[in-house]
Amino acid sequence: MSSLHSPIPSQSRTPDEDFYEFGDEIPLLEELGIRPEHIVKRMKSVLFFHKLDHDLLVDSDMSGPLFVAMSLGFCLLLSGKLHFGYIYGLGIVGCLGSYVLLNLMSSKDSIDLYRTMSILGYSLIPVVLLAFVSIFLPLRTTYGSVFSVLCILWCTATASRFFETALMMHHQKYLVAYPIGLLYTCFVLITVF
Repeated sequence: MSSLHSPIPSQSRTPDEDFYEFGDEIPLLEELGIRPEHIVKRMKSVLFFHKLDHDLLVDSDMSGPLFVAMSLGFCLLLSGKLHFGYIYGLGIVGCLGSYVLLNLMSSKDSIDLYRTMSILGYSLIPVVLLAFVSIFLPLRTTYGSVFSVLCILWCTATASRFFETALMMHHQKYLVAYPIGLLYTCFVLITVF
């Protein structure tokens, strides 16, 4: 009974030991699976048409596409259009449809939903640039129409290139590009109108 009421000898710890205990942990972003250097590489590959490694495409990252979707919604908000629901709804339906279609078309590999969302989300960056331009210039002109078509082609080429690299579908790249082009056409229509 005396052991219940006797104080346990405490271990004396110095502040340096507490510091080193937390210093050995991995950074929070890395623990959450967010790798800023991978996000920057993916964004550069979309903007500058760089070739992306197959290993980087295998890794599914959702923080970059969410940032791109939020940026698109914010740019549209600054131009007077409140379309957050349309962006997320069209994005989810488009990602699900692309996921099913790509898995039906691919005979060698399969792709998971997160990788599909990641690739389609990063490839949306040219539409964000179009939405940013729409803050300052009207897009319902001839120049706006030409820039819109160029953005659709840019998004489609980037996403289909990523999918053909990730799934080894080099012989079906035009079949992959057609539905993806229709998806990005819907995003551009939301941006223009």
